[in-house]
Amino acid sequence: MNWAALIRLLAVMVFAFAPVTAIGQSNLDPGRLPKSTAFYLAWHGTPPVDARNANSLLALWEDADFAPVRAAMIEEIMQESASSQKAQTPLTREELMQYASLLDNEFVFGYIDNPNASKSGNAASALPGNAWNGAFFVYDRTGKEASLAKLLLRTRMSEKDAPKISSTTIAGISAMKMERKTGTSYWTEDGKYAFTAYELAVFEQIAAWTRHAGPEPAGLAQTAAYREAGDLLKGGVVEFFFHFPSIREITGDTSTGGFQLRPLLHNLKIEAVHAVAGRLSLEGARTRMEGGILGETDPGTLFDIWDEGTATPESWRFVNVNTVSYHQSRVNLLGIYAVIKHALQSTAGTGQKSPMDFIETAAATRLGMPLPAALGLFSGEFATLQTSATLDPDKQVYVVGIRRKPEMLKLLRAGFADRVSGERTVGDTTFFKISQGGIESSAGTASWRYYHLGVTSDLIVAASRNDSVREILAERNSSAVVPAPPTWQAARAKFPATINGLSFLDFQKIDWSGAKARWNSERKTNSTTARADQTAHPGALTNAIKDLDPQVFPRHLHLAAGASSKDAQGVHFDGWIE
Repeated sequence: MNWAALIRLLAVMVFAFAPVTAIGQSNLDPGRLPKSTAFYLAWHGTPPVDARNANSLLALWEDADFAPVRAAMIEEIMQESASSQKAQTPLTREELMQYASLLDNEFVFGYIDNPNASKSGNAASALPGNAWNGAFFVYDRTGKEASLAKLLLRTRMSEKDAPKISSTTIAGISAMKMERKTGTSYWTEDGKYAFTAYELAVFEQIAAWTRHAGPEPAGLAQTAAYREAGDLLKGGVVEFFFHFPSIREITGDTSTGGFQLRPLLHNLKIEAVHAVAGRLSLEGARTRMEGGILGETDPGTLFDIWDEGTATPESWRFVNVNTVSYHQSRVNLLGIYAVIKHALQSTAGTGQKSPMDFIETAAATRLGMPLPAALGLFSGEFATLQTSATLDPDKQVYVVGIRRKPEMLKLLRAGFADRVSGERTVGDTTFFKISQGGIESSAGTASWRYYHLGVTSDLIVAASRNDSVREILAERNSSAVVPAPPTWQAARAKFPATINGLSFLDFQKIDWSGAKARWNSERKTNSTTARADQTAHPGALTNAIKDLDPQVFPRHLHLAAGASSKDAQGVHFDGWIE
């Protein structure tokens, strides 16, 4: 069967449906997968009814006022099925609901490295026609045998070129061997599990895993990278794990775009990144996402991309009781520059210049200073704030942290050249505007839209409207401004003391009716001004959202919060919506 198509359909249905069947304890323990597993994603089945009923996001989904959106999603899936399966009968609503019930049970898909790949990169699997495909998919079919069989039959019938199917026995298990132009795969239904793989070696290992026959010391849980992930891989509805060093082994000496990947990855010190892992879980009213990029954060590694962080971001001073949303992040611009420059050295031959050398020369000519000096004028902090209850984009403000204002003004003038105009200084703030575009005429360039900037000693504040810049700067200097609301401060206290990223969205502060009216007005204006041959016809989902009662959102959703931080173990992410 074309199991990639099966996974795609299951993934779509995860978001399109909300079955309410409770499940038992997970029996597919990813920690017992082979040590050579490079990646896996595990869906642990539909959460129990009590967990679903307590969750705010799922309560929104199941609200009667949200029913038009659910119905529209089903309709669009069915329309896609009808257009992509002209040779067969399109999916009916009943069939789609039946297939959606497959999500009641757990499944795992992933990738296992070639155990015979040479560490020198001259692996036999790298030879033409001998490529390794370690992908696998396992599904707990308990109680779903009929639905699964029906879906497999439909999926197979949708293939343009029917595969050559034969019976075989692998590791004492009867299986189907399916040969296609793109390769060979194996499928079996053994006890409570159905699983597929492209490689015999992978099939055998997965068969042992589903039967709990593999030796525990040989399991993934015994690897250092998996142990680093620790609690990130327990207790979620969904969990994922990606083992970075295995990428280095898979690529060998292959070339992409003329670049040899092996020396490029070596210069990137990819081996310092051990794993990427995370989970999605339901915690009462909250839907929580936790993750991490784990490894050795020594200087000179990819972890230099992220700033060490701070307890209080400079842009946090702009947050007050009127702030609807706030997002802030801190990156290490000079660290990113150093990582890229070092990596690109591998692409140049002996005595030749690398691509970064040409970039540095062009940048210095345009900016009037070396690229590292220009990057050093930025603190690395970038933030966006929205104070409009209707989410008016003209009220959205951008904040950029800077150092040494005189040098920064020089950089802005040189970087934007003739796009800069209207410069004036009021107090310690320099205001000017930057043209986003223009049209050429005999008199020069006629600008049609601007961004307005206010440059202080340590920040650049930008917005599409000058009054938005002035208002937020005035609020910062006002002693009457009330700080962030208690709910935001309480959420901030749950994150690490030092952070390099922080975000909030307060659903209760949004004027949903006003936001909807503005959005519909903008859609109507865009539709009217668009060329007739480019006018898009809105689909069922677009119309359903257009007609949706917006009060359904604040009825269930209150606050979304998230943060990131960096320590000796890596970069960590945590956030929730409730």
